[in-house]
This record gives sequence, structure tokens and C-alpha cells, in this order.
Amino acid sequence: MEKNQKFAEVAVLKETFSTATSAVVIEFRGLVVGKDTAFRKSIRESKAQYRVSKNTLLRLAVKDTSFAALGDHFKGASAVATTREDVIALAKAVNGFLKDNPAATFKAGIMDGKQIDAKQLQVLAELPSREVLIAKLLYLMTYPISGLAVALEGIRKQKAGE
Repeated sequence: MEKNQKFAEVAVLKETFSTATSAVVIEFRGLVVGKDTAFRKSIRESKAQYRVSKNTLLRLAVKDTSFAALGDHFKGASAVATTREDVIALAKAVNGFLKDNPAATFKAGIMDGKQIDAKQLQVLAELPSREVLIAKLLYLMTYPISGLAVALEGIRKQKAGE
């Protein structure tokens, strides 16, 4: 890679890390192209980004960002998945990939400013999607009001019947 290409790659990576809210570093060895392509597709579907780059370039890119703690984990074959939107969708995509591919391993992650380990990633991946959580919250917010409306309607019918 030429020097200009390296500068351009670091600039792209720095932009990615500066706009991201969460990042996960994974190591892959012996991964077949078909499985990598499927993983990239699941990452795109979760509205995240996935990059494989040289470790030195990744270390330079995370310097002076909220992901600086990841710099120590860029050794071996490293890939980074980042998102600025749905953290749970990213966790589900990465966790599913790690389950299906024993050749890939979790190195480190930072989600919403907090470092996570593999177990925490799995817990996040097992959470329901954002839409399901919002629907449950809305149900819980409207349930007391609808229960009151039903009770008042019952009282009105009872009074009308007398």
C-alpha cells in the first residue's frame, strides 16, 4: 500500500470511528469467502459498517477518539464492525457470525461508550429488537389508561342498566 493510500485509509477509518457510537473488533482466521460475504450482508442489513484493514492503520484511526481503548486489540487478523444506529442489531449480527464460525473470535468492543466482553455482547444480542422494545413500552404506557377506560365504561353501563 502506498503512503497516499495509507493516509486516505486512515482518514476514512477516522471518520468512521468519529461518527460511530459502537464498535466491535473480531479476529478471523481460515474464514471462507462465502461466510465472510454472508456476514458482510448481515452487517449491512443492521445498518452497520464492516472493515478489514491493517492493524497499524486501525491504531492510528482510533487514536484521539472514544474508541482509543480498542488500539491494544489490533493484533493478528483484525476486522471492525461499527454502527451509529442500532447497537442491538450490530450485536445480533456479530454474535450470530461468531456462533456460526468457530474460526472467528471476539477481541473487544465498545458499545455506547462502555467496553464490553464476549458475554456482554451475547446478552445484548439476546435482547429483543428496538421495535419490539418500543412496542412493549408503548403497551405498558397505554395499558393503565385503557384499563381505566374499560372500568369507566363498565360503571356507565351498570348505571344505565339501573
